[in-house]
Amino acid sequence: MTKRRDWTQWLITALMFLLSYAIFYALVQRPSSDISIHAAWASEGNFADPRSFVHHAAHPLWHVLVAATLLTGLSLNVSAALVTALWKAAEVWLLTELSARILGKRGWMASACGLTLGLVTAVWVPWVNPTVYLGAGSPNTWHSPTQIAALVMMLICVPMTSEAVETFRRRLPAEGPKANITPRYALLLSALLALSLLAKPTFMQAFLPACCLYFLVYWIRWPQNSSFFWRMVAVAAPSVVMMVLQYLYYFFIYTAQQGGGMTLLITWDKTASVATQVLLTRAFPLFTLAAWIRRDTLKKPLYQLALMMDAVSIAELLLLSETGRRAADGNFGWAMMGSALMLWALTLPVFAQRMRAWFTRRADVARGQLVLRGSVRAEGFRLAAGSALLLWHLASGVYYIIYLLTTTNAL
Repeated sequence: MTKRRDWTQWLITALMFLLSYAIFYALVQRPSSDISIHAAWASEGNFADPRSFVHHAAHPLWHVLVAATLLTGLSLNVSAALVTALWKAAEVWLLTELSARILGKRGWMASACGLTLGLVTAVWVPWVNPTVYLGAGSPNTWHSPTQIAALVMMLICVPMTSEAVETFRRRLPAEGPKANITPRYALLLSALLALSLLAKPTFMQAFLPACCLYFLVYWIRWPQNSSFFWRMVAVAAPSVVMMVLQYLYYFFIYTAQQGGGMTLLITWDKTASVATQVLLTRAFPLFTLAAWIRRDTLKKPLYQLALMMDAVSIAELLLLSETGRRAADGNFGWAMMGSALMLWALTLPVFAQRMRAWFTRRADVARGQLVLRGSVRAEGFRLAAGSALLLWHLASGVYYIIYLLTTTNAL
């Protein structure tokens, strides 16, 4: 794939920055909104006392950046909206990069995928999720600045981890037991994983367990390559320690003071609720996986890691619950919503490829170079169904933005 930058990528990133800044600036002016609450916490931060940034939450990255922006003289509302808009623009940039990687080239199609991925939400079913987000969740959580930061880190760390596996597999035939990734790459990945926890631990909440299972299978398959697997353990070790400390803080110190905690809980009602959330947030990706993803694609580490992370996030939401005063907060749903965006990012470009190939075949038929067979007609019906689902998700996303801008509700 060419390394040349495409002007459409810059354009859609700039458009997303402007759109998201308007949304976040409107939200931060509502005292009950999540971004307004976090902005107030950021304003309490003092660089002379680093502990002040973890007084309210053990994921202070967004708060530190807002506090640093405040030093320029900008108001709190402008600083919070600006920092969050930059994170959202980075998200769309990375989604476009990933789309170009899957499509095999840059251009308007990759940029359109990136923009679409930054807007889609759960399909809106009025009697299930009348306000779009509540009752279903969303791959794009506009009201949570820390989740947006975590999604950006996810879009960096998951492809980097898959690239580590690809590098190992490429070197394996020639180097045998010595096949490994470079120490420099390992250190960079380890630092980025730790940084993602400072953004918000929700992505790593599903990704670390998924990686443990994934690399364990690899280790059993290639036991002679223990040096690679021990290096990957070393990569994850700092993040494991950090995440344990974060969750000790959340559920045994901070939340316990509010009369809450966590528990294993599974009921029929909860199972139905989780199934509904999965279906509403992933209708299009699940359809695409069933209709077009080939076996050789599923063998790629990027897809394997993403699918395993998605399965772990759904299992965690199904099994774990909060208790006490925060029982209705739904914090265990954040990982599931983040993994939904990763699933979207890997399936939308595949759909775009199939759509482009189908139109090419239709053009060949029109020129008399190809006979329209039954399989091509069936492909057209599948593409029509996929397009309808995609438009439903996209229209729901646009409606959700309009809803946020025209209501005083926090969500």
